[in-house]
Amino acid sequence: MTNHKWKVTIITTTPEIFPGALDFSNVGRSLKNKIWDLEIIAIDKFKENKKLKIDGPPSGGGPGMILRADVVIPIIMNIKSKGDNRPIIIPAPRGIKYDQSIAKSLILEDGLIIVCGRFEGVDQRIVEATGATELSIGDYILTNGDIAAINIIDSCVRLIDGVINSKESIDSESYENNLLEYPQYTLPRNYDGFEIPQVLLEGNHKDIRDWRLKKSMEITKKHRPDLIKKYKKN
Repeated sequence: MTNHKWKVTIITTTPEIFPGALDFSNVGRSLKNKIWDLEIIAIDKFKENKKLKIDGPPSGGGPGMILRADVVIPIIMNIKSKGDNRPIIIPAPRGIKYDQSIAKSLILEDGLIIVCGRFEGVDQRIVEATGATELSIGDYILTNGDIAAINIIDSCVRLIDGVINSKESIDSESYENNLLEYPQYTLPRNYDGFEIPQVLLEGNHKDIRDWRLKKSMEITKKHRPDLIKKYKKN
């Protein structure tokens, strides 16, 4: 959790994607209420040399286009020249696997600067010259980094104080204890023969906690055996 104002700056070729999903639900309301800030920088509009194309073909050959270092780095350095110490993130399939622990560490910062690549990504010199961290949200490929950026931002913003009303809701979610969340039920008690487990209706809080832990362990063992190993170590 954090109590300071959190700001995200997006450097992108497709500014029209934002705020997108970030404009809805708790995250969207908190944006409108200025609990956090979102700044969008369109690369084509803010590049220093208006004659330069924003991308080029891969050196050495290959498909796709690469965001140019001489276009993107000056934009980042202009931000940094004002004393901005926010970490720079580049969503990329080859990056560090993003998880809840990283989200918790990022929310302790003043915010993020996210460079969104497209097609074949960004020139490696952007990473090296700015000290950016490449993050992967999963073992699959997206059309552009903007979609991954929205995922990263959402997962961080919901940890800000005042965005999610109930701390208990956050504490009981998947990944908080290296366990996936237990099954949830609501009305009606019986739907077409599918019934709510009786233990959830009897009001014995200890039995309910024990049942939920058991189910979390069963689900984690089935779907994410890597996590169950981490849970047992704890």
